[in-house]
Amino acid sequence: MPKKRKAVDFRELAQKCLRCGLCTTVCPVHQVEADEYTAARGRNLLVNQLKGKKDFDRNFRRRFEKCLLCGSCLPQCPQGISIDLLTLGVREEMVRKKGLGLPKSLVFRFAMRDRERFGKILSTACKLQRYLPAGEGKIRHLPAFLSGLGAGRRIPEIAPVFLRNEIQEVSRPPEGIAPRRRVGLFMGCALDYLFPEIGKKMVRFLNRQGVEVVTPMEQGCCALPVIGAGDMDTAKEMALRNMAAFQNLDRVITGCATCGSALKDYDTFFHRASNGRGKLADFVEKVRDFSEFLVRDLDLSPQALASTEGWGKSLRLTYHDPCHLRRYQGITEEPRRIISSIPWVKLVEMDAPDLCCGMGGSFGLSYYETSKKIADKKAAAIQETGAEAVVTTCPGCRMQILDTLRRHGMQQRVLHIVDLLEPDEN
Repeated sequence: MPKKRKAVDFRELAQKCLRCGLCTTVCPVHQVEADEYTAARGRNLLVNQLKGKKDFDRNFRRRFEKCLLCGSCLPQCPQGISIDLLTLGVREEMVRKKGLGLPKSLVFRFAMRDRERFGKILSTACKLQRYLPAGEGKIRHLPAFLSGLGAGRRIPEIAPVFLRNEIQEVSRPPEGIAPRRRVGLFMGCALDYLFPEIGKKMVRFLNRQGVEVVTPMEQGCCALPVIGAGDMDTAKEMALRNMAAFQNLDRVITGCATCGSALKDYDTFFHRASNGRGKLADFVEKVRDFSEFLVRDLDLSPQALASTEGWGKSLRLTYHDPCHLRRYQGITEEPRRIISSIPWVKLVEMDAPDLCCGMGGSFGLSYYETSKKIADKKAAAIQETGAEAVVTTCPGCRMQILDTLRRHGMQQRVLHIVDLLEPDEN
């Protein structure tokens, strides 16, 4: 596991910058925009020049929004500056000084904070999405009038039935399989509302391994989108609700690298929480990525993984490392061990598999043109492998890669790792 990040005042962090420029050599945004202020060095300079509220102008805000929080710069910095925490600290300060703004207030404080209300809003949106331009399968395009949200971007349809309505709160192993563990499933937003089939496959596979899966319906968003916007008060409220939902379980499993990263960093983000750091740290220790749980906790043998049903032919595929899995959770070998154990799969590594795909949550919507330029490098690396499919463990990366491949006329399938372990239901 990588060294735990420490919460430090962002001004103190910025003052440590040597202006060496090593961050500029790896920053995905800087590589496609070549603007000094899109890399950590330039933003550190802006922080050091801050004097008062008026300095948080539109240009300042946009420059700090144009950080993917991918973590590429973290190992490059000779001073060990936590650029991610610096950026989040600045965004939090902007919210305190300038406010969150009406659009984000409606999304985060009105909608996402209330899971029942959020579900009703998305149910309505599901009915209306038929009017969006259609793509292949369950994919839609954002139309031109939504230029502020990445017009032309391919997005998955909102599921007509959410995951929470398709699985039982307690799912037990089939008859004849001895129970060995009892865990909680963290759905997050993507699995609950966009990709319920991933959640169902995770539950089925875990059940077949003798794992009882509990899915508390009181859980909500992991809060990372809210944290990224700087609204820490709302984010803390959401985090505490998730902690309460899983308090009686000793493991929390997630199929989303972004959610896993957020949950594992609750004690960093909310170190001032009134309930005490101890409870936060206890919760963090419970969290496991799906691949991490299979390899480290269940210690599934290659034979157990190899017993998965094939698709009738061998499959040549490549693997994309999500930033939130590789850099923030230190998980790289576990997915590859799973993939390599499946006999009908041939893993072909792409060049720079950990290169950020350019999604970055709302970044990929707000700055779609920049996001596309970053993703084009990923598409070229995938094409070079000759793979028929791309596997990842992050729904956000999955959306970005699918959009990118189709823009380039490439037809590779984009899969979650559980798709290799659990066949589709007939």
